Amino acid sequence: MSAILRILKFKGGLLSASPSGLRPSLGPLSILLVLLCSFAGWAQALAGDCQQFLLVVTPGWNQPKAQLQRYEKKAEKWLAVGAPMPAILGRAGLGWGLGDWTVSRQGPQKKEGDNRAPAGSYQITQLWLRQGIAGPPPGGFPVHRIQADTVAVDDPKSAYYNRILRSSQVRQPDWESWEKMDIPDYDRVLVVSHNLEQPTPGRGSCIFIHRWEGLDKPTSGCTALAEKDLIEVIGWLRPQSKPRLVQLPKEKAEEWLRRQTISGNP
Repeated sequence: MSAILRILKFKGGLLSASPSGLRPSLGPLSILLVLLCSFAGWAQALAGDCQQFLLVVTPGWNQPKAQLQRYEKKAEKWLAVGAPMPAILGRAGLGWGLGDWTVSRQGPQKKEGDNRAPAGSYQITQLWLRQGIAGPPPGGFPVHRIQADTVAVDDPKSAYYNRILRSSQVRQPDWESWEKMDIPDYDRVLVVSHNLEQPTPGRGSCIFIHRWEGLDKPTSGCTALAEKDLIEVIGWLRPQSKPRLVQLPKEKAEEWLRRQTISGNP
């Protein structure tokens, strides 16, 4: 055995050598490193500029009912704000999406049309309101007004995939599927940055926080709240605080809170 092969064959068993070549060996150290790497892949810290976040927790991957808890950073410490709020997600539960964190391979993956809400951490980027709906107090998100022809494109084949736009202002619409925004459920809409920058076709689109139809009426992938709670959340959010939406099943949420030294009981 060459000196190089002897070096590779160490006690932890991460990698061993044989005359036929290198082969993996699942020793205790190997298993520990795999677990740590898979954990670090998704359980990352919030972005340094984030001063507010919404934590949405479901009992498990495939369950749509959830609780939302607000958090705010004060003197470098995360503090819970207000009481938890009931929320309803996609009818199929959660699936890892494309946002702030490295994509995890453990658990369902969010895809277009799968009726799952995206798990992970995402920026809250915009506020859209229908005509006649009052905006937030001073310091809140600037308002984008929904018009009669405002649509959200969810066709993966479209050049406008995962964009909100006015259809009358597009010379050659190329989409076959879209969401009409001028509807009562979208009186107030917060845009979530799932798959938003350089969208990957088919990984999901048009993820919002909006008013629910009821706690027993899941969405197609958005996060929905009672109207009074949605108004409270919109009034509390501050764009300069770079707010995030963090969505996780309970087991992952507990693990993540411990990792970030954030007190809470999801």
